[in-house]
Amino acid sequence: MATRTINTRSQTQKLASHETVVVQIECVVCTETKDLLRFPLSKLSTDCQHAMHVCVQCVRLSITADIKNKHWQDINCPVCNSRLDAAVIQRYASPEIRAKYESLLTRHMLESQEGFRWCTEPGCDSGHIHEGGRDQPIMKCPKGHLSCYVHKVPWHKGMSCDEFDIVRMDPDSPAYKQHLRQEEENKQSEKIIALTSKPCPSCGRNIEKNGGW
Repeated sequence: MATRTINTRSQTQKLASHETVVVQIECVVCTETKDLLRFPLSKLSTDCQHAMHVCVQCVRLSITADIKNKHWQDINCPVCNSRLDAAVIQRYASPEIRAKYESLLTRHMLESQEGFRWCTEPGCDSGHIHEGGRDQPIMKCPKGHLSCYVHKVPWHKGMSCDEFDIVRMDPDSPAYKQHLRQEEENKQSEKIIALTSKPCPSCGRNIEKNGGW
């Protein structure tokens, strides 16, 4: 069977039924000549006014670079810099980058809901809508960590939000330094409890470990 290569997207020819047509295009980004099937079948963005002469591999690499180096919502066409929508990014991104993008998209959607807050404890990825709002600023995540709804920091134990605002204005004040010391002591205490205790099978409360556990 004969094979004929056509190096342009628009060129057409009448070929015998026993011939195979291989249409190839030069990518405007990597300048490699590739088969037509290695190029997007439609525009990357409705704002793109150019032919889709950028290969899928270059689109994927461009999305990866934008995700790593720019704001996750600023993902653009590698040719004209038009903004790409979520569906296009999910279609052409690598599995790893797609998962990262979808995670960022989910976080953005959650954070856009009124009253939603993330737990401020390092390493804790829980969050919820706090119905108490500013009137009841103490938030508790499913893991038991306390956060301040107003300031989006770990709960300032022993101080109201107004008092916390005052001491934050003067980081050198004795009250603020005492607050930092107390926070550090609380964290150390929690670490010790985690090392020396285990949840009770019956009630779930922490009990002291014995030599057999």
